[in-house]
Amino acid sequence: MESSVVRLTLHDQCVALLRDEIQSARWKDEMPSEAELVRELNVGRMTLRRALSQLAAEGWIALGGRGCRHRLKSRDGQRPIATGKRFRVLTPYRFSELGSSNHQLLNEAAERLGSAGYHLEIERHPGLFARFDPKVAQRLAALPGTAGWLLLYGTSEIQSWLASLGLPLVTAGLLVEDAPVSAVYPDTQAAGRHATGVMWSRGYRDLVYLVAKVTSVGDRRAMDAFIQEAARLGARARVVEHGGTMESIARAMCALLASRPQPTGFLVGCSHAAITVQACLQHAGIRIPTEAAVISMWHDVFLEFAYPPIARYRTDGRQMGRKAADFLLHQMQHGNGKVRKAPFIPEFIE
Repeated sequence: MESSVVRLTLHDQCVALLRDEIQSARWKDEMPSEAELVRELNVGRMTLRRALSQLAAEGWIALGGRGCRHRLKSRDGQRPIATGKRFRVLTPYRFSELGSSNHQLLNEAAERLGSAGYHLEIERHPGLFARFDPKVAQRLAALPGTAGWLLLYGTSEIQSWLASLGLPLVTAGLLVEDAPVSAVYPDTQAAGRHATGVMWSRGYRDLVYLVAKVTSVGDRRAMDAFIQEAARLGARARVVEHGGTMESIARAMCALLASRPQPTGFLVGCSHAAITVQACLQHAGIRIPTEAAVISMWHDVFLEFAYPPIARYRTDGRQMGRKAADFLLHQMQHGNGKVRKAPFIPEFIE
């Protein structure tokens, strides 16, 4: 049987003890002085202050100034206690639209959470990702039995909203700056830079990053890295969006192939779009890879059957799923505590 032992740091233990005391209503309006807490908890002042800062970030307390005690926030401002048995996956995509790495992630997370007595349910809401709607968000927040959230393809607004709910939360993707959220994610920035270098080394100088209009934080970071690396190397690079359908990808490719200078290097944000891009190039009589290059940011098994096979970046979805489930279970047991992050370096497949 596969098992995992979680070792709590002194900081985590201090946060958990203080949170328990607040929940038990031991103190009414203010906490004891820091000197009293140091003696009671038998910790150093720096450890205590880090724990207090964490509680303030979670909304339990308001830090006092010099010579003032830390105030307890009202119960309406406290973080809710997760008691449900359903972890909900929020995503804009159908399960069939997700790549094989994400299938592995969800299957592994469902199995690991299931062994602990929880269920994993997918909540697909593409409109919420295209344009954040507070009314839709409120309905989702009110779903009964919710233990926590796993966010797949998060925007900055959605990340901030889910973090404000106070339930266990893990993002499977990159975070907005300073978001107090645990995350597992492929290093798309590294992949974007690497893909630019690969195409440059093969002689391609006019590059395009083709990506769907609904983009995650990770997509945007990869796009920035792609443009910056191209500028550093002296290549011409641009980002072109499409609507996610085969027809919209084909229209974008027709416009690109009619433009001057005609792009020769194509970095594609998703695997199924890479197939359409390669088909459009072949239909136009452009030989691959001698006259143009195609690289997919995501892996899927069907890319191995394209001819020629499409270069791609593969991330171990099983490892990401195990880590995401471990983060969620740890938050269920010990509270949100400190933010944990687990980056994964994608493997480049020629």
